[in-house]
Amino acid sequence: MLIKWTEDLSVGHETLDQEHQKWIAILNDFYQGLKDGKSKEKLIELVVAMLDYTKYHFASEEKYMKSINFPDFDEHKEKHDFYVNKITEFHDKIKEGKMILSLEVTNFLKTWLINHIKGTDQNYARFANNI
Repeated sequence: MLIKWTEDLSVGHETLDQEHQKWIAILNDFYQGLKDGKSKEKLIELVVAMLDYTKYHFASEEKYMKSINFPDFDEHKEKHDFYVNKITEFHDKIKEGKMILSLEVTNFLKTWLINHIKGTDQNYARFANNI
């Protein structure tokens, strides 16, 4: 297991917390696939699943931030766009055979996700608690 859900990852919003947990599960599956030596095709499927779920979750989170008139929405969305672009870039390079899936890629995805939830996402959580 690469990431374990802990309460310090909670943003205090049940749906978004559940989505973060699902996202962590997908990343853990990807990591396990790497460790188990899954085929390139299977790993690409996991990258696609991660990319699809990331887009779904970000749309959900952005809708929520708009609903509470979160003042740092644009800055937060830029960080989402960066991550989607990075996963898309990984996917394209892997598919073209220009990149090998590795723990380095996995660690980037993990580090970004944890830092984003514990840092950036906590900003809208604090804002929502003060409305």
